[in-house]
Amino acid sequence: MGGTLREFAIGEARPANVAEIEAGLSAMWRSATESAGTGSAATRASALTLLVYVDCEEAAREVSNLIAEVTRQNPCRTVMMVVNPQGSPPGLMASVSAHCHLASDGEKQICSEQITLNARGATGPELISVVLPLTISGLPIYLWWRAGNFDMPPYFDQILRVTQHVIVDSARFAATGADLRALAAWLEKHSGRMRISDLNWARATPWREVMAQCFDSPDRRPYLSRIRELRIEYEMESERLTAQRAQGLLLTAWLATRLGWQFQRAESRRENMPRALFFQSGAGDVKVERVQEGGGRRSRGLFFFRDQG
Repeated sequence: MGGTLREFAIGEARPANVAEIEAGLSAMWRSATESAGTGSAATRASALTLLVYVDCEEAAREVSNLIAEVTRQNPCRTVMMVVNPQGSPPGLMASVSAHCHLASDGEKQICSEQITLNARGATGPELISVVLPLTISGLPIYLWWRAGNFDMPPYFDQILRVTQHVIVDSARFAATGADLRALAAWLEKHSGRMRISDLNWARATPWREVMAQCFDSPDRRPYLSRIRELRIEYEMESERLTAQRAQGLLLTAWLATRLGWQFQRAESRRENMPRALFFQSGAGDVKVERVQEGGGRRSRGLFFFRDQG
């Protein structure tokens, strides 16, 4: 989609108050319309409410840039929560801005609004009284958990009650796998109540496609029940090392659930990372190894199977 991106903001961050935020949004739209001129209308559009949780200012800036691009195709109201329990001075501050996309014909601006809430100190629970009134009635509510760990505070239960879809990214989780286990427990608790998407799972789609293609031929499918070893290799020095570690676990779980393997035990190594996982299939034991390769050999998601023959 072509066109020009324009950004609007009104004033400095102020103490968070729903009425003042709404007034700030109205003032911002008046400014956007006046800036557009008489020959171009600024159209305020929202297909959903996107709630975003980040744990630092740097992540907030990065996400804001991503949202500016996303709203080209998916206009929405974004409420970004920047939560820093160790931040000072303590307080809950709010600011408003807009991402406006001017179409190539120059006749119409489609604008999406963004509300940024900065919670420093012990003010996190105060977010609820501000966030919930800012969601748009009648539209879907998405929550993007964009933090370095998966540890939703108790007060988030009130946000989850109105959320239809949660987005996470296991590429950002700690290498120990603790966050994946926490996510698995959370999924079990909330199963059926909302949809969950993992951006890192989507990135592993090419891996899944290649693995599945190995057994596309009906003549090869019987080998699925004969798998005894699976080895997944990834780069030790990759910038995406944490993402690849998580993908290795996700792919292992995918195969285990699809092929009916029952988990037996894990063989641990340094940093509490399981070097090998052992499963029981209908035809025998299955060993899965995830191996980091370094030095001159650089592998990207290399994997191989070994059957019992």
